[in-house]
Amino acid sequence: MNRLGSRTWLVPLSWIKLVWQHSRHLKTAKSQQTHFQADFFSLLADLLLAGFSIAQSIQFMQVLLPQYEQRLDQLSEALRNGASLAAGFQRIGVDQDIVNQIRITQEHGDLTDALTQIGRLLAEKLRQRQQLKRLLRYPLLLLTLVVGLLLVVRYLIGPELRQWQLNLDNEVLLYWLLFIGVIGLGILLLVGRLLRVYLQRDPLKKAQARMQLPVLGKTYRYYYHYYLLFNLAILLKSGLNLQAICQLLRTLSPNSLLYCLGQQIEPQLAAGSSLSEIITQQPLLPAQLKLFVRKGRSLEHLSEELLMAARLTYKKMLASLAKLATYVQPLLFGVIALLIVGVYLSLLLPMYHMMEGLY
Repeated sequence: MNRLGSRTWLVPLSWIKLVWQHSRHLKTAKSQQTHFQADFFSLLADLLLAGFSIAQSIQFMQVLLPQYEQRLDQLSEALRNGASLAAGFQRIGVDQDIVNQIRITQEHGDLTDALTQIGRLLAEKLRQRQQLKRLLRYPLLLLTLVVGLLLVVRYLIGPELRQWQLNLDNEVLLYWLLFIGVIGLGILLLVGRLLRVYLQRDPLKKAQARMQLPVLGKTYRYYYHYYLLFNLAILLKSGLNLQAICQLLRTLSPNSLLYCLGQQIEPQLAAGSSLSEIITQQPLLPAQLKLFVRKGRSLEHLSEELLMAARLTYKKMLASLAKLATYVQPLLFGVIALLIVGVYLSLLLPMYHMMEGLY
């Protein structure tokens, strides 16, 4: 019986260990890729502005960034074999949205400007992630100490207090049930929304779901508005009309946002829908785009206005990204405060009832 029980537990435990190791490996690989992209694009934009060619920039980065030697060697080899810059980026695992943006700007726009904005955005995201980790250290340490104190009160001091007062459990239990219920419900709702986004495979629906997330939704909205305005401005500036833009988007990767957006817009254009109607029906497109379209400007003027709007949206996105870290500490301190109140109730209520009984 004992052997059977140990074997029964052995399989789930080994499976949990395997899943944990796999998730840890994926998290480490993703973190390394994020650091690589931020360092790579920031330095590449600086080198291009200094007058280096792309090939010279990559050779120089192989000296400056030896920790990414394998990726840079793969990129250099791909370019030597005749691959485009976007194809080389895709080969070393750069995010698909970035690859599409590079491909469009390389063929139709200012590559250096695009690389500069991508580098700044990735560097800011990395900086905010590191700042968030620093901000979480003290609250998490304090939260650990408060939880430890709560366990001491519950299992060491609590039995002694219950000998004095039998009515304690109902009042304190009500508080803790309410506290755990509210916190648990909030966590379940948040995890449910995040799982819904994570499990969504369609890039268009995934982007729309991200824009509806609490707290993070505003930053995602700025990002997608900037991304679409910037690429649309580049394509219009090259002289392409909307039909030609949709045909171009068809050549991109099928799992990319721009491809899916083109697939949805092209039938609407063929059916005779106006651009204003398409913008209204597509929540991913910024509402301000309708104002630019109604002016009836030439494609050249429209592209300049959209490019300026994209740059303003980009600044708003960076400002919104910088604010996200400031929301985390107050939220954790609020949870810690409620825990401290619970600890005080667990200690003081028995004493209060005991004193009440004496008088």
